[in-house]
Amino acid sequence: MAKQSTIIKNWPKYLLQWGVLIAIIVFVTGLVKSDQPVDPEAYCPMGGIQAFATWLANGSLPCSMSSMQIFMGLALLVGVILFSKLFCGLVCPLGTVEDLLIKLRNALHIKSIKIRSLSVADRILRVFKYLLAFWIFYMTIGASELFCKNLDPYYAVATGFKGEITLWMSICTLTLLILGGLLIDRFWCRYICPLGAISNSFKFWLWTGVLFLSYYLLNLALAGLGVQIPWWALLAAFCLLGYLLEILHSKPKLQLLYMMKDNNSCTHCGVCSKKCPYNIDINSFENGRINSVDCTLCGECAAACNRNALAIGAVKSRGHKWMNYLPLVITVVLFAVGVHFGRNSEIPTINETWGDAPEQLETTLVEGLRSVKCYGSSMAFKAKLEKIPGIYGVKTYVNHHRAAISYDPAVTNPDKIREAIYVPSTFRVASPDKNSASSVKYVTIRTENMYDKMDLNYLGMQMRLSGKKVYGLESEFACPLIVRVYMAEDETLTDEEHNTPEAWFKDVVEMKQLEMPQHGGGTKTIDVDYKFIRLEEGEGHIGMEDYIRKMFTPFRAKFAKRVAEYEGKKQYIYEIADQNYEKPIYLRNAPFLSNHLSREEGIIGVAIELNSDLVPAIRIRYAEPMTSDRIWELINMETWNIKYAEDDIRQVPAKIQFSTPGVVLEAINEE
Repeated sequence: MAKQSTIIKNWPKYLLQWGVLIAIIVFVTGLVKSDQPVDPEAYCPMGGIQAFATWLANGSLPCSMSSMQIFMGLALLVGVILFSKLFCGLVCPLGTVEDLLIKLRNALHIKSIKIRSLSVADRILRVFKYLLAFWIFYMTIGASELFCKNLDPYYAVATGFKGEITLWMSICTLTLLILGGLLIDRFWCRYICPLGAISNSFKFWLWTGVLFLSYYLLNLALAGLGVQIPWWALLAAFCLLGYLLEILHSKPKLQLLYMMKDNNSCTHCGVCSKKCPYNIDINSFENGRINSVDCTLCGECAAACNRNALAIGAVKSRGHKWMNYLPLVITVVLFAVGVHFGRNSEIPTINETWGDAPEQLETTLVEGLRSVKCYGSSMAFKAKLEKIPGIYGVKTYVNHHRAAISYDPAVTNPDKIREAIYVPSTFRVASPDKNSASSVKYVTIRTENMYDKMDLNYLGMQMRLSGKKVYGLESEFACPLIVRVYMAEDETLTDEEHNTPEAWFKDVVEMKQLEMPQHGGGTKTIDVDYKFIRLEEGEGHIGMEDYIRKMFTPFRAKFAKRVAEYEGKKQYIYEIADQNYEKPIYLRNAPFLSNHLSREEGIIGVAIELNSDLVPAIRIRYAEPMTSDRIWELINMETWNIKYAEDDIRQVPAKIQFSTPGVVLEAINEE
């Protein structure tokens, strides 16, 4: 009866806590269908704080981190600084699991281990979450990837152990969560959780602010000497300071809300302390404020008190029953504010400048850059801009596929920039039967709102789904954009729905959504907003062989030292032909194959190109002592050895599978 009463009296906590857990289960398990894949980390404030720290330290925001995460992390920190650890007490799914484990333990009559708050054992155990926090942030900032995914038990379970996890780490942390929670109240939250360490540190926000300010001023003073204190030193100092404040001071005093105790009503029965998930000794607080570093304003102590001696209050005021709803309201408001800014604001993925820029620069915003979709593609885009005269900087915003480009107006202008960054491209819609016809025809259409090659790919996918005998697309920059559409000689593009080719093109181009099939089943919905301008008069024709060569994108890699080493010696080509090698996935993975083979003596180069029969083929150039049997053995290894740097060679799963051995051809001097 007492447990039921506690739940009823403290219903705001349970409503939000269990509601969040149920929502996570529903969406992750797919009980509610969504057009977009569910990201279990999308609203994770821990990931957001890591992302923000990475951005501050490195000036970049890798694609595994999002603005949504950052704003959720900042919302959590605002809540901690002003009020308390509201996320820990009311929202965190791991905290909810820990509470359920306590109830399970009681139901099974398992004897618990009581560790009194701020006892010797308690103080020793508290160091582990700070060590873990330092390790996670050090690895995350250093590698610009969310390292916590490797061991986060929530992420492991939510992804079915199929996410970016390290299996043994995930199993260890999940074991600690379950077994620890069964034996010790809030074991994970008190002693392991790195977010708990960060939250506890920011409860002492004045001390933390002094540390950050000191770091900034000291680096400013040392800048003249060419010395800079590394970011990891600040991280280490932050974790050490948080731990010392937690075990020695333990009573933050600069918050707006506290759990308040009415000493006149309190009988010191100790029921409140027994119900506290963190085992806070509430009777030890005599001044009215329960300002323990562990307090999350969860309200369990107030719900357990039959004397109404406990309630949430503001600063020094006596607690009032209506204020018990404040943590719930504040948490929901902070979440809503975080979501709002996360959806409508974006922190740049990169913010790069270069060259000796003049004082007067202007900025142009380029929208619709679908190929700018992560940190790597942003850096590739930056490398391209560096080669364009008059451009001196770029910020990319990958969530909205846009870039803010800084330029000298005396040298260039927005129109010239858009022309310079546009890459003419091709897209194969379908493979023609080269034996059924000697040529293909093409028509030219004009479009708008197609800014890069991904737009051409999406348009090609739409034409593929139409069922018409369209073979390929080719784009050329102009205003409006030129798109040549290659098709079978007998294709008319008219049907019952479209009485003219113009009507068919308008319908296909001006689609609002593309339902793109996914590997493994299902579809992915992509929003588009292309505009059909016109169909140019006349049509052209191109020979079948010329068309096939035009639409094929070769890959070639030669190893300069080997070319010189084996010059004049007899060379061979190991060729594996397969029509599938024209698919983009093989071209994307060809550099991995080349990297893997480059370390072997006798390998001179690797290519994917059309052979004499116009069939795509992987062609490996070699000389003795390499043999064809050894090549077959190397390419069929379960793992490939990939060199990322001189001192960084990793084993990765083989990127391409081979079923049929190749043939050996005698190589000519130059291909």
